[in-house]
Amino acid sequence: MGVSLFSVVACTEEISIDTPEGKKVPVVEGYLTDEVKRHEIILSYTSKLYSGEKEMISGAEVYVAGGGDTIYYYEQEDSPGHYLTDYVAGKKNTRYHLEINVVENTWSSRPIRMIAEVKMPNNADGIDSIKLLRKQDEQDVPFVEDTVAVRICPYFQTLSNPDIVYNVALYLNGNRFKNRPSSLFQLFQMRGYAGYYFNGPDMLQNNVEVPVGIMNTSYLHEGDTIGLKLQSISKDYMYYLFNQKLAIGVNPIMGAFPAMYTNIMSNCGAIGWFSATSVIGAEAIYHQ
Repeated sequence: MGVSLFSVVACTEEISIDTPEGKKVPVVEGYLTDEVKRHEIILSYTSKLYSGEKEMISGAEVYVAGGGDTIYYYEQEDSPGHYLTDYVAGKKNTRYHLEINVVENTWSSRPIRMIAEVKMPNNADGIDSIKLLRKQDEQDVPFVEDTVAVRICPYFQTLSNPDIVYNVALYLNGNRFKNRPSSLFQLFQMRGYAGYYFNGPDMLQNNVEVPVGIMNTSYLHEGDTIGLKLQSISKDYMYYLFNQKLAIGVNPIMGAFPAMYTNIMSNCGAIGWFSATSVIGAEAIYHQ
């Protein structure tokens, strides 16, 4: 009986796929809050697919008007395309008009004009306190072991508006904290909680406080400061954040990018988002 042996060799060949590029358009990323701080707007152009390079837009006139005030954003000498205000604060329940004008640019033969109309949402007066409570076994949260997590539970008088949406921001020793479990709580809608004293006796179900964030204790040490900010945002901005999450990791070979959601109106097809956000916050000390 003869035996035949076959040698199988796997070959790979580089394939270049010509992906069509859209036209280069300006991108606006900016915000205004009711915190006394320097607020920022970043102006750039869309980049090529898979390119890490970002062409910035310099020399723009940028300001926001509303509530009887005009707030100017000034380009930073050491950071082209980054525009910062002085130390100022916006006002809740106030409509704002963003105006951006770029007179000299190499992208277009005509001046670029970009505008946005936003209203800073209302917000509670403040957070009275926050408690750091151990996660309980029956509270099933993905990516978190039962015994190594704390729940961030705020106490404050909510507003009666059920449409308020909070973008939840956690801080550890003054620095923004992000990990996979905490991102599950990033957008927190008040429907069902509106009008209650949050985590007060009338709101509690089964005597279990409601968390708006969670942290693995592997990141924590005795005496750490844990901060919470509840950023009251518009529903439109919420949809924009959802859209951003959907766009991350999309493979253009397997499927198209979702349509870009934007509140920027322009004469040049600009995209991006300018948000007006009211913020309340509090801190607590972690004890093991």
